[in-house]
Amino acid sequence: MGGERKRILVGLAVAMILGIAVYFRLWTIDYAISSDDTELIRRQFDLANREAMDESAEWRMKYDEEVERSAKCDKQLIE
Repeated sequence: MGGERKRILVGLAVAMILGIAVYFRLWTIDYAISSDDTELIRRQFDLANREAMDESAEWRMKYDEEVERSAKCDKQLIE
């Protein structure tokens, strides 16, 4: 029974070491990509942010126009 338990613990230790090795390998790949592309990602984010602001302003303008039109209709109905 003791030999079987030792074999299981050794197998578990090997699996943990392999898992940690894979994790660090993936981490270094991700770190290399992110450090190289930081400027590109920042520019893409800025562009997307500007586009979203423009679209938001456009929808706000449409909303304001509809509010004005609705207020005119209300005023005409009251008269």
